[in-house]
Amino acid sequence: MDTARVFSRRELVAALGFTVLAIGIGAGSYRIGQTMTGGNRGGAAMSAAVAKPVVDGAALYAGTCAGCHGAAGGGGIGPALKETAGWSDAVFATAVLRGQDDQGRELSVVMPRFGQAGLDGGPPTAEQVTAIHAYVRGLK
Repeated sequence: MDTARVFSRRELVAALGFTVLAIGIGAGSYRIGQTMTGGNRGGAAMSAAVAKPVVDGAALYAGTCAGCHGAAGGGGIGPALKETAGWSDAVFATAVLRGQDDQGRELSVVMPRFGQAGLDGGPPTAEQVTAIHAYVRGLK
């Protein structure tokens, strides 16, 4: 028994008609959309949402501070950081960026001036310094 089916002329004309109709509706809808949005001028623009990366104070401390101040902030080449936990963020930033303590005195020349040297491969940001200070405050 031969199961091959041959479409009738009527079925082929109907399929072709539906295809042309679908293309016409799609193209018409596109043109109407372009007209309504002014060719996407003033219309809704689509863009990907970009999340701001979270600054990791522990990682920054480990990469820039722990070598001198110790992994737990207990000191080593540099002093222990218990005192700095009580400093304001602004005073801490001055120490990290310009090498001055809470009294405005110059810190040791061994202490990098991260405002000039950079932090984590680039210019330091206030968020980075605040994240390091938050991490130092949490050290026991």
